[in-house]
Amino acid sequence: MKVHWNDCGEGPTSDAPVELDLAQTQLVWSDEVRGVEGNFLGITDGSGNTVQFYFTEGIPDDVEDASHLTIVLVDFPVIEERGSYSKQVAIGEVAGLIAKVFEMGASYRSFSGLRFVEW
Repeated sequence: MKVHWNDCGEGPTSDAPVELDLAQTQLVWSDEVRGVEGNFLGITDGSGNTVQFYFTEGIPDDVEDASHLTIVLVDFPVIEERGSYSKQVAIGEVAGLIAKVFEMGASYRSFSGLRFVEW
C-alpha cells in the first residue's frame, strides 16, 4: 500500500507516498503520527481508493491511556461523488482498521457505520 502522513508538517505527502507493509504502517501510526489535532495517516490501495485517519482533536496532556478517546475521523474521500464516507472512532480502534484496509482494500464499501458528507 502507498502511505502518506502529516505529523505537524512532517511526513511524505499524498503526491509522494511511500510503499509500506502492514507492520510498517502500524508503526508509523503509533510512533510517527502524534495525537495532535490535524495530524493524519493516509493509505491508498492498488485500485486508487484512499482512507485517512485524521485527529479531530489532540490528546490532552493529562491522559495516560488515550485508546478510549473518540477523536479520530476515518475518512474515505470519493472524488466522483464529491464527498466522503466517514465516521469518528476511538484511537484504540485504528490499528484494527488499518489491518482491515490491508486485508480488504481502502474502499468505503468494506466498512460499516459510515455516513456520507458532501464537500
